[in-house]
Amino acid sequence: MSDGTLGRWTAADLRYAAIILLVAVGLWLPRLQGPLDLRYDAGVYYILGTSLAEGRGYRLLNEPGAIEAIQYPPVLPAIAALHQRVLGTSDPVVVGRGLRFTAALLFIGYALAVFALARRLLSPGFAFVAALLAILNAQALFLSDYFAADLPYTALSVFFFLAPPGLGAGALAVGAFGLRTAGVALLGAWAAESLLRREFRQAAARGAVALAAVAGWQAYVHHVKSDPAFSQPAYSYQRAGYQFYNVGYLENMSYVDPFRPELGTATRSDLAARLTSNLSAIPGTLGEAATLQRGWLVGEVVRVRERFPGVPLPDWTISAVLGLLSAMVIGGLVLLARRRQWLLVLYVAGSVLLIATTPWPGQFGRYLTPLAPILALALVSVPAALTARARRSGGAWWRAASLAGIATLGFVLVQQVYTVYKVFTKHHQPAAMTDAAGRVQSYRLFFYDRTWQLHDDALDWLAKRGPAQGIVATSTPHLAYLRTGLPAVMPPYEIDQARAQDLLEEVPVTYLIVDQLSFLDVARRYAAPVAEARAAGWPLVYAVNDSGPRIYRRAGTTDGPSIGSNSIGSK
Repeated sequence: MSDGTLGRWTAADLRYAAIILLVAVGLWLPRLQGPLDLRYDAGVYYILGTSLAEGRGYRLLNEPGAIEAIQYPPVLPAIAALHQRVLGTSDPVVVGRGLRFTAALLFIGYALAVFALARRLLSPGFAFVAALLAILNAQALFLSDYFAADLPYTALSVFFFLAPPGLGAGALAVGAFGLRTAGVALLGAWAAESLLRREFRQAAARGAVALAAVAGWQAYVHHVKSDPAFSQPAYSYQRAGYQFYNVGYLENMSYVDPFRPELGTATRSDLAARLTSNLSAIPGTLGEAATLQRGWLVGEVVRVRERFPGVPLPDWTISAVLGLLSAMVIGGLVLLARRRQWLLVLYVAGSVLLIATTPWPGQFGRYLTPLAPILALALVSVPAALTARARRSGGAWWRAASLAGIATLGFVLVQQVYTVYKVFTKHHQPAAMTDAAGRVQSYRLFFYDRTWQLHDDALDWLAKRGPAQGIVATSTPHLAYLRTGLPAVMPPYEIDQARAQDLLEEVPVTYLIVDQLSFLDVARRYAAPVAEARAAGWPLVYAVNDSGPRIYRRAGTTDGPSIGSNSIGSK
């Protein structure tokens, strides 16, 4: 550290830390009710935790045959299992509430850790701004409300950067990998830093730890794949490469488009083009990852145009702002490298390289979120460096550049605060879930819009009326299992309707849900044509309105004892 004042805490640091603490607590006080969000892959983690808690191994209990899981490492499911064992139940409402309090404590610790990390490299005021940028990030806020590895992995990585070299840092790095396989970037950066510093024995030790962690997980995956049960699944498409929750990343990423397997597998030239395209696109998104996503700025520009029609505000201003922020982030990373902060820079570079290999550009915003505290630190480093230079030189140009940098940070913080306000006032929406005792628990979730509310209403309807041995096909199989108790699978991604029908019968699927959710349209693309073309074979048994899902029951199967003769429109 070039400035001897950096790293030594003062009374000002304690005041800033207290404010960070208050902000972090304030972000959680309105959302301490109900379970954590169990949508998307959160349900996968929870179900795996239940399997561990019940001593059944590492299995997807929603799947026929309760197949062994190989996609996600086991640390987060182990946390779910620990909560279930302590609370004495696997009820997602009860355990989810406990997980919510754990997530709140973790977020508070993460907020303080970001400030402590930034304080090692920045003066108190700029470190305070970097911490605020990290915790007021709307994407990070949403992910903190969701039982997935994103927040724990982000927090553990910051704890790792704060830890002194040694066993503690190694344990944190291995733990981060146990949360997300992307943690290999952290392990790699840890070993590579020692090489850059020419500490070869240390590099060898770190490399051995990293290799042991990765090899241990891969040995488990190989064991599962070598088992005859893997090649003899309960139904033929259970381990198909497009069944992304049931296979490894490599199988899923081998497609040109994993959500459209009919396009075929990617060739070497396809993979090279994917990597090149992603590597050229990601640098321009670093500003968004450090601050807020483009969509929020687009919304603000639209509102300005509506309220002030005479104010010319072209579309390119959004790209210009985000381009400036990305340039500042990249410039900040260069400054960190010049200060020999190799570990931070190598971690960002390795993570970006991993992200660039994936075929899911729509998920880049989420994948970059664990880098947000480092990217925010890099962003703030530029105005901090300009301010320090202006103080040393006293030149007018440096003072102007410093003021411009500080003004940019001020603009971003104001926009972030306003965005968080909108997230809570417009997108923190009512939700409900019934516990094992039959009590309805009301709470709120982020971005739980009308289509999600109707979708969960349909699952609750099915929970009351579905046969105990029925199997559901839906794009949300893990959530369906948690809300209904029925085995649930993804529909086959098969454009040939006759083939898709055969595959559904093979499972055998009792109920087919065609949802209206925006995040994934596979049910509408692959399942709906089967049900609509074979109305006699798939009679419609549940529909509320055009915004909600439709449930079809395969002909020849029966409902549970409580189903009425006419369920259309009922709830």
